[in-house]
Amino acid sequence: MYNTRMMYAINNFIDENYFLPMKDTYELKETEDSGKSLLKVTIEGENICVEEYDKKKRCGFLREAKKFGMQKCIDHFLLRDNGQSWDLYMIEMKSNVGDKKWRDIKAKMRSSLLNIKALCVFLGITIDHIYTYTTYEKECFTAPENTADPKTLLPLFGEKAINFKRDEWDRNVMKIQIGENATLSHKAIKMERDDKIGLYGTLNI
Repeated sequence: MYNTRMMYAINNFIDENYFLPMKDTYELKETEDSGKSLLKVTIEGENICVEEYDKKKRCGFLREAKKFGMQKCIDHFLLRDNGQSWDLYMIEMKSNVGDKKWRDIKAKMRSSLLNIKALCVFLGITIDHIYTYTTYEKECFTAPENTADPKTLLPLFGEKAINFKRDEWDRNVMKIQIGENATLSHKAIKMERDDKIGLYGTLNI
């Protein structure tokens, strides 16, 4: 059970039903017709799960202009008590992933990470390890020499050019810019297609 400090925050600071009731198994979904997905997550120990994070309230003081990407948000996240602090697991669900979508996923992870850290201040907990996940069916990165539209591979202003597949996706990392370079652990979760539920996969934490 959550400690007294966390329970006070949940009961007095945070919107009701912001967190799912604590369990050891969650079924997290993407419900859009274009990419219906279901990820069954199994997790041990005391945890917090927020589903459909992109549909929930977050920090209201962030810039809204698209070029900053601070209104972007991942689909789901979990926090787990590791005994000393908490580990964070962030999940974004896609049907396919290529260069343009990978850049979008990175922006979602960055904004969400900062929002979740702010939430943790209210809960009175600190984040230790950070893990990012992308569920997908098809991988469609384009090699620079093969792309018909080189603009899709250009770095954002002030950023270093990078081959997303070779330097990040294949190395199980995600690099984000927060005023300094930050490298996060990343795992791609290959999903299977089911005629009834769409894409289906599992994650054991």
